[in-house]
Amino acid sequence: MNDHELLIQRFLDQNLNPEERVAFLQAVDADTTLRRRWLNLEMVVAEATRLPRITPSPKFLQELKASLAPPSPSWWERMYAAVTTPRTLEWNLAGAAAAACVAIVSVAGLFAVISPRVVEVQVPAIPAQTIATSTKQEEPKVFVRLVLLQPGARSVSVAGDFNGWDPTQTKLERSDGGVWTATIPLKPGRYQYMFVIDGKQWIADPLAAEEATDGFGAQNAVLDVAI
Repeated sequence: MNDHELLIQRFLDQNLNPEERVAFLQAVDADTTLRRRWLNLEMVVAEATRLPRITPSPKFLQELKASLAPPSPSWWERMYAAVTTPRTLEWNLAGAAAAACVAIVSVAGLFAVISPRVVEVQVPAIPAQTIATSTKQEEPKVFVRLVLLQPGARSVSVAGDFNGWDPTQTKLERSDGGVWTATIPLKPGRYQYMFVIDGKQWIADPLAAEEATDGFGAQNAVLDVAI
């Protein structure tokens, strides 16, 4: 791992102090290769959080329990233990008589409770229902990380083709050093966008690799999203 990759890893792990974060963003702004590598790692981290958890199969759990449980004794070992284990038999006449009385009373009560008739109730069959399943597959999306360095801003949002150019739809969150970030899922395609600072100042993304005119004399940042 070279110095750039180590710096990107520390940034993703949030191990940089505010001065180091500002220096990192300035390096990203100056180096196109470093910026693309950083954005690719950001997308990998965002996509990894959506991976499903692996559930062990019932067969694996049974094999694990079998390996941890002590081995069951064989038939010969059980017979040998039954024959060789010493036992003490104690006979108590009063206790035997009491147990016999309890057994007689229990059997008599059981016969008194049991109803002499058995009623058969027919349960109507429940018609089977067919559950329709949708075979339509959802179009894949790519998680894109937007970053803007604005220490003096009170609020930052992004407006573009992906949200109808509505600056109230997608807000960026502030972190240490005045860095504003947002991760948004986008379908593959080409998008134009701008940052909106404090709800009134519109600026293009200084980290964008490409810009395009909006037809009114201003430049929009261009974002190409591909899988």
